[in-house]
Amino acid sequence: MKKRVCFKILSRLSLVIIAIILSIVLLSGSTLAGSYEIDNKAPAKAGDQVSVYYSLSFPGGSVFESNYNGTPLNFTLGSGAMIPGFDKAIQGMVPGETKTVVLTPDEGYGEKNESLVQNIPLTEAIDLVNGMDKENITISFIPGYSCPMIEYRLPEGKYMRYVFTNVTEDSVTVDTNKPLVGKDLQFTIILDSVIKRA
Repeated sequence: MKKRVCFKILSRLSLVIIAIILSIVLLSGSTLAGSYEIDNKAPAKAGDQVSVYYSLSFPGGSVFESNYNGTPLNFTLGSGAMIPGFDKAIQGMVPGETKTVVLTPDEGYGEKNESLVQNIPLTEAIDLVNGMDKENITISFIPGYSCPMIEYRLPEGKYMRYVFTNVTEDSVTVDTNKPLVGKDLQFTIILDSVIKRA
């Protein structure tokens, strides 16, 4: 009987200790996987979680993409989640700082791959589009392109992108490069916050 009573007391005591530890962890802003803290003075560096607002345009052109009036972009700096030049531009910034940078294609989305631009018979292009499941097609206008882009989601989840130009009675040029390749890009970046791993 005494053993059962002792076991119950120890079990309750263990639960109390665990509850206290969890409370301390939560109140200190830590996690069991590692502690993080917001630092509004230290420069951002690789490994930090950052929150940014940005606008995107071609140099000297008008803005065609921005999250200024929306949700900030959150990612881990140096993780490869962003294009290289965007990531590099944020390193060394402090929260509240604004920076405008112009990225060359090698710092952005890469150079245009001319092997992905082909001239095909018009009938082949029509058959290609007619063979697509209409539920999986998105048509959008991309800055820097004279024609709309067709984005098609394949059954396995991957996306193919097609821009049809130079349409004649017999042929059409099909470009399957990703958008914004081969373009200089201007970003204006506002670093909103930095969360550093302690």
